[in-house]
Amino acid sequence: MSTRKFFNDGSSIEWIDRETLQYLEGEFSVLVWVDFEPGFFSNGKIIKASSIIKWDTKPDECTELIDEIKKKEIIDKIQQYYKSFKKKCRVEY
Repeated sequence: MSTRKFFNDGSSIEWIDRETLQYLEGEFSVLVWVDFEPGFFSNGKIIKASSIIKWDTKPDECTELIDEIKKKEIIDKIQQYYKSFKKKCRVEY
């Protein structure tokens, strides 16, 4: 099973470890923290929007800050990512 999902615009999301996803778009990348929903048998995820602040990699001439529009786009794609694996998720700001 592949843990990377590609989107029509060329961006992708990849599962890195238990609590981390990586969003990639061209030369840009950001690591996004995700947590498990509380509960012994819960397999839902919580997307920690507060972890989407600065690009981890980017072209030299670009700003490192991620604006609110791009942040929302990244969150929407993470939700699509989890939906493709039939996992529930919610966003925590």
